[in-house]
Amino acid sequence: MSPQTLKGVISKIVYQDQDRGFAVFDVENEHGKKVRVAGSAPDLAEGLGIRATGQYQVHPRFGRQFKAATVMALPPETTDGIAAYLASGRVDGVGKTLAGRIVDFFGDGVRAALDEGPDRLRECPGIGGSRAQAIHRAWNRQMRERETFVLLASMGLTAKQVQKVAREYGEDGPARVKNDPYDLIRRVTGIGFKTADSIAANVGIEGDAPTRMEAAVRYVLETAAESGHVFLVAHDLIRAVSEVTSQDESAANAAVRTMAGDGRLVVEKAAEDGLVFEAGLHRAETRVARRARVLAAQSVRPARVEAAGSGPVRLAPSQKRAVSIVSRSGLGILTGGPGTGKTTIVGALLRVAGASGLKTVLAAPTGRAAMRLKEATGREAKTLHRLLEFNPRDGRFQRNETNPLDADWILVDESSMLDIHMMDNLLKAVTPGTRLTFVGDADQLPPVGPGDPFRDLIRSDIVPVARLTEVFRQGEGSQIVAAAYRVLSGREPGTPSVADGALGDFYFLEREDPAAVADAIEKMVVERIPARFGLDPVRQVQVLAPMRRGDCGTEALNRRLRDRLNPRIDPAKPGFAPGDRLIQNRNNYEKEVFNGDIGVAETGAEKGSLLVRFEDRRVEFKAMEQDDLSLAHAITVHKAQGSEFPAVVVSLHTQHYVMLQRNLLYTALTRGRRLVVLCGNRRAVRLAVNNARMEPRNTRLAWRLRE
Repeated sequence: MSPQTLKGVISKIVYQDQDRGFAVFDVENEHGKKVRVAGSAPDLAEGLGIRATGQYQVHPRFGRQFKAATVMALPPETTDGIAAYLASGRVDGVGKTLAGRIVDFFGDGVRAALDEGPDRLRECPGIGGSRAQAIHRAWNRQMRERETFVLLASMGLTAKQVQKVAREYGEDGPARVKNDPYDLIRRVTGIGFKTADSIAANVGIEGDAPTRMEAAVRYVLETAAESGHVFLVAHDLIRAVSEVTSQDESAANAAVRTMAGDGRLVVEKAAEDGLVFEAGLHRAETRVARRARVLAAQSVRPARVEAAGSGPVRLAPSQKRAVSIVSRSGLGILTGGPGTGKTTIVGALLRVAGASGLKTVLAAPTGRAAMRLKEATGREAKTLHRLLEFNPRDGRFQRNETNPLDADWILVDESSMLDIHMMDNLLKAVTPGTRLTFVGDADQLPPVGPGDPFRDLIRSDIVPVARLTEVFRQGEGSQIVAAAYRVLSGREPGTPSVADGALGDFYFLEREDPAAVADAIEKMVVERIPARFGLDPVRQVQVLAPMRRGDCGTEALNRRLRDRLNPRIDPAKPGFAPGDRLIQNRNNYEKEVFNGDIGVAETGAEKGSLLVRFEDRRVEFKAMEQDDLSLAHAITVHKAQGSEFPAVVVSLHTQHYVMLQRNLLYTALTRGRRLVVLCGNRRAVRLAVNNARMEPRNTRLAWRLRE
């Protein structure tokens, strides 16, 4: 359905959230009829003209209204419009009475009087010099802001994007955007290449312009990095850029050559074609290889390995071998699946360090993983960002080559989550002679960011690896662990039998229709698990799905679950509310809240703000910062990496076909501590367990380590 256009003058503001850019207001259209409008809109006032695009809809509660996708506010031109605008209180020092007096005195010349200056305004009875200056200043400031908005909106930006651009560039926004729309990609969150490219077309940038082609190269490489790749083969990159821009490959090739020539890209020769790296990724990978080789080759202080057996748990022979391997290595890896005793070995290593007089630090990539490590060991554990003392003001880690970590032994849990950037920053801060031990499950999903350094270190054969294969934790009766290992070996997880009245820890609910899967999950989370297991459906039950889209993807499940667990008083009002389960989607270093952190919104925030409790602390989010939050009653399996939850409900259906892989299902099942419920159709389960192929990532780290 093609968008419709509505033009008119605002007659009444019903509701407005300036920070979030949402408003409900009445418009008198060109035919003199009143229309109720709701949608994304700039800072509005009565008397302003607007041009909106969207669709007429019938709201179940509020009746017929215009649902606006975009709203462009226009400065008031008519005398009546200016009168309403002045009376709205948007111009400092002018209320309804004074607004009426100004319009009555100047009549049709009121716009000219406001534009002209304080001396002209002083002609109006009751307006002195200071008030005339204040009115003129406020009017011009408001008009400049509106002119900025109109210019930016005319380039194709939405109201919310205009707000972000104006906040970033100020009054220079229109000129800056017109000069280089692609700069928006780096400076304004939520604007990607396609949006910037559309703006570029609106401001007249040619299709084969170097600025556009180079932006397309960055976009293709950044998209590849989001899929885990550190580089792209040159002909694949050039072909992709050509397709994105609809330009000849020669123009794409020229852009790559230019960017390689000035150091923004690095091209390595390999086999028949070049490998193209973004320069920062190339530096990170080569540094990791160099530093890892040094740490692995460096001798370390002797450790009293026999102290490992002094703990409350008797170590099995395989666990003793693991302790010995790791304790004697400058750089070592401890890997194993659920129940194999990785945490037990970490405790043993801490005893070895203590008996040997070695200072240890514990760390993990995420806050939840660090909290779990602290609970398991009774020792302080930090996120890597906190350990390396990230400074949000300059975007750098304070711990580095010149200010290394003060430790004899560093143990990092959930290391399969480390991407090449995080690995690079960690190794910079580790001095030769310090033990560095990575702990993780090599069968889980690879990191969200580029590279796969944990597995690359294992594949390189230059790092000692202690593999745990014997299952100890949770005893033989753990159906979760049994199901996970069945999946890992390429078999279906099965449907365990549970004695009447007994509580199992793993269940499979088979539903063929995707809507039936969503229905079953909703009932399971809201009713059955709280009633049978006594778990809080908001704080202790986590739904996982392979994808966001689909009838039983995270977006649909989040809508269902929020409607049941925390229904809105006004469903049409946007934003979050106390009681919502939320996830942070981008690292916010100032607040020390990171991608994947999960919390629950609480009461007590100032107007326009939101308070969210993450584990043991509350964080306040201003309105614009809330764009980085989303509902988390249901999240993707990738987002759940490094986390464990008391209960997990997994949605798995053939609608998720492109994501059905063995390591994804294995990762999902191993996120639950007390209960895992798998809900979906059996064909999806079979597809997942039979698809052991991990999408290969373009990385040269293992090769660099060996070479």
